[in-house]
Amino acid sequence: MKTNYYVINLDRSPERLAAIGADAATIGIDLIRVKAVDGKTVPPQAREILDESGFRRLHGKIPMDGEYGCYQSHIDVFDAFLASDADIAVIFEDDVRLTPALLPVLDRIVAVDDWDVVKLMHHRLPVFRAHRSIGGGHRLGTSLFGPTGSSAAYLVNRRGAKTLRQRLVPMQLPYDVALERGWALGVRVRHVKPDLVAGNPLTQQSLIGGRAKYSAMKLAPWRRLTTLLFRTAEVVRRARFGLIARTER
Repeated sequence: MKTNYYVINLDRSPERLAAIGADAATIGIDLIRVKAVDGKTVPPQAREILDESGFRRLHGKIPMDGEYGCYQSHIDVFDAFLASDADIAVIFEDDVRLTPALLPVLDRIVAVDDWDVVKLMHHRLPVFRAHRSIGGGHRLGTSLFGPTGSSAAYLVNRRGAKTLRQRLVPMQLPYDVALERGWALGVRVRHVKPDLVAGNPLTQQSLIGGRAKYSAMKLAPWRRLTTLLFRTAEVVRRARFGLIARTER
């Protein structure tokens, strides 16, 4: 099977590209750069994939420029992958650190057809159900609680990419939240524990926005009642999805 390795990178962040490029060269992979969408340069009326009313209803806040740019950038990677002859895409944001342990574990993941999307990095993974060992102390499984956060590193097969490209539009949630919703998207989402990819401390400062900016985008509490209902239902859906997922050993 042919694997393409993609990195999403803004034109104004050459230092990030240089850092991850050096890591890739060390472990012997060629990165395909996909130009990141700079949300600051896309006026609201041109954000064709964004359903802002849906975003406010489900996420309880006003979408930030960086959130739109991130979402559109990942959709662009799917387009590039599906236009290629590769069977698998490994997708990185440019602020991660690649290590030699990556490739052997990826080989063990793809050896079994029990996944469509595999998240390699998380902000949190508190309730994890292991399905199988993938070597190096890593396990593949499902998450019973979340969102787990981060879309900085994951792999996807062609079936998964085709489905995600269709069902992730329109944008109604931040990309990292939307990506792992296998129960809603119809894809087999899996997680690696412990994380297979780490953040690069030299380049990890967020380009989307800090906590203060994020908090400022929240709607008034009474306008977030639909968000509360949605998130409550998601807890149940996620747990059920994680428990009934087919296990391959």
